Formats: sequence, C-alpha cells, structure tokens
Amino acid sequence: MAEGRQITKDDRERARRDRRLVFWLQIVYLLALAALAVLYFTDTIKVRHFVGTVPTAVPWFGALGAVLISLTGVFTWCENWDVCYRYWHWSRPLIGASVGVIAVLIFQAGIVAAGSEPKGTTDVPKNLIYYLVAFLVGYREATFRELIKRLTDVLLTPDGATTVPPPTISLLNPSSGPQIGGTSVIVIGTGLTGAQEVKFGANAAQFSVDSDAQLTAISPPSGTTGPIAVAVTTPTGTASGPLFTYTTPG
Repeated sequence: MAEGRQITKDDRERARRDRRLVFWLQIVYLLALAALAVLYFTDTIKVRHFVGTVPTAVPWFGALGAVLISLTGVFTWCENWDVCYRYWHWSRPLIGASVGVIAVLIFQAGIVAAGSEPKGTTDVPKNLIYYLVAFLVGYREATFRELIKRLTDVLLTPDGATTVPPPTISLLNPSSGPQIGGTSVIVIGTGLTGAQEVKFGANAAQFSVDSDAQLTAISPPSGTTGPIAVAVTTPTGTASGPLFTYTTPG
C-alpha cells in the first residue's frame, strides 16, 4: 500500500482472497511434491541418481522448504497480508529448487577446497547433508543471500583489498533537548565520513559532517518526550548508540 493511503474494505477483501489462493496453491504444490516422491521411491519413474555432482533429490528438498515457508507466511501474516508478495508465493517451488542446487554446489566446492567429503554410515547416507542444505536454504532464503554475499566477497575481492568498517557512535553532546527540536547535537564516533542520513527515532535530521569522527545534527521536532535512538547511515552501514532525550519545553 502507498504511504498515507486509507485501507478500504475492498483492500481487505482482496488480501483475504489472495491469502486463500496462496494457501491452496501451496497445498497443491505439496501434493505434487508428495506424488513425485512416491513415484521416485517406487521406481515408477526412472531417473539418474545424480545430475553432475548434485543428487537428484536436492531440487525436491529445496522446493519443499520453499513451499513450507510460504505456508508459514500465510498463517503468520493473516492480519497484515501484503498482496504485493503474491508472485513470491507463486514461484516457491522453482526458486526453492534453484537456490537448493546452487547452495549444494557451493557446499561441495567448499568440501573440495578443504580436501575432504562428508562420510555416511550404514544407517545414514552421506547425501543427507546435501538434502538438509537444500531444504534449509529453500526455507530460509536470507541465509542463501548471505552465503552468496560471502562467496562473492571471497572470490571477487582483490588480494590486499581492505574492507571499510561500518560507522560507530560513542557520544552525543548534548544528549537532551526540547521536544520542539532545534538543538545542535555533536555526534562523535568513527567512520562518519560520507554520512547519508541521520535520524532521531523515525525523524530525519539536518546535519553536516565535520570529520570522520564527528558530525553536527539539528534535532528534529518530536511528537513525544523521552529517550529515542539516534542513527547514522553511511555507505558501509548504519550505527546507533547513545540515546537522545526529548524534554518538555519550559
């Protein structure tokens, strides 16, 4: 929904219809995955046990994890359903299978680099770890994105390149001011060069960068009194530290 737009009865009804559609679609996906599993284990369909180095069942486990997280979203966000995510829900099996395969390939590459391989026992197949990896990244895509980020940093960061640390905030001077705003506050920390935004709670403040260790911000008006968090955002991250306390004028 656009900011400031009134949520109407039609909007709520549309969200309910979309949520029901997603629920039944995920049930269909689960039934289809169950049917594939039955056909596979009863040898009704004959497929290779491996595609390259990836066990054939890996995409199935990735799709299963992705469908289950979609169902979890149906129940978790029943009162705050966002229809903009419908395409995300519709594509669950495909995306889950894809990220599952890529994650297993990354995992296998790490094993090769370490000069070892997972070993199974007579009761537990060694491919079980691959199935778990595929299921987990299908269920939790944020983990997969972090995995890709780390791999990219390792492979593509030039030798000797330094990583710029995120900013920090250690002191506010003064640390309080009137609710109407207008207080000049010195923010002391590290990595403040290139600051893009300074916020007092949810309110953006005017500011100027004095040095890498200091900037000066003008406290914006606040709708409430009491302590709020001050945050500084730079290209390398966001930092928050000491609280700024808004007081009643007078």
